[in-house]
Amino acid sequence: MPLSIAESGISRLRPARRTRALMFLSAAVSVGLLTGCAGGNTAGTESSASGETIDFNYEGYTAEIPADPQRVVVLDSRSGLEMALLADYPLVATAYGEDSPLSPLVDEDVAHLKNTAFDLNREEIASYNPDLIVVGKGWWDFYEGEDFKLDDIAPVLAVNDGIDVEGASAEDPFVAMTAQLNMLGRENQAEAAIEGYEQAVEDARKRIESYTKGKSIAVIHAPVDNFTVISDESLYQVVFPALGFNIYDNAEITAAPPNPNGMGHMLSYESAVSSLGDADALLVYKADVDADLDPLLNRVPAVANGTWIEGNLAERFGFALTYTSVVDGIADAVEEFPDFK
Repeated sequence: MPLSIAESGISRLRPARRTRALMFLSAAVSVGLLTGCAGGNTAGTESSASGETIDFNYEGYTAEIPADPQRVVVLDSRSGLEMALLADYPLVATAYGEDSPLSPLVDEDVAHLKNTAFDLNREEIASYNPDLIVVGKGWWDFYEGEDFKLDDIAPVLAVNDGIDVEGASAEDPFVAMTAQLNMLGRENQAEAAIEGYEQAVEDARKRIESYTKGKSIAVIHAPVDNFTVISDESLYQVVFPALGFNIYDNAEITAAPPNPNGMGHMLSYESAVSSLGDADALLVYKADVDADLDPLLNRVPAVANGTWIEGNLAERFGFALTYTSVVDGIADAVEEFPDFK
């Protein structure tokens, strides 16, 4: 059986590994907070009641937000929550996802929003009397399309997840995180988070590089009708090479039609063995974590041999804390491969 990043992710790791992962992520946040208190917050430390504000302007999103908010509500458990944690915002309520590697970093006294992201309740959000609302840019666009008028409740920081911002690449994946934290006056937190990620990579390489060096891995999304080989720049294009893997590709994958959402190339399950047969390992996203793999996918050698990892859809994108979680999860999973020595 493969070790699932979804199941071995922060909230579901076996006790020893869960403790280690939580300590690592908590340390990454704590270092940022300590360095921020030492002078990293160039926007000032007075209460938002003082009237100090920041003119936030990034990748087309503009807003006037408090420089030092005191009551922050976060509406998603991914990029919005990660930016709020990195910025050391005092959270009063947040969306909560058990599959998110960030959820264990939220203080126990922070309330969980009752409604889902698709069914937010204005009265519930307003009841927490926020002076800032934080949300991922994709969700912000959705709420704007629904005429939800979040900014009638409080100023809104819409966080860009940085997948396709100008200057970002597999060689420099934290452009958006750094730029936005700098704009918020949290430069030291950005530096500390990157240092935490780099240390996680170094530690993971010591554990698994003797196995991963020279081996290939493919990342696929496998819903019911077909699967997509994720070949565009993504979190995994950064993390796997950093851990010694080569990203698997071949002419059959390249010639397959692109996925309409731009994430890679779509193939039929009938072609699974021919297109993925030479990959040493796979990371598989399933649309439903409880679903079985397609029987044709089970014939792929990496699946048949047990050298595959079940991916966590909540970790498909994010900032340095998410990357750190992914690195630790991959190392744990590889150590459980049947042929790992």
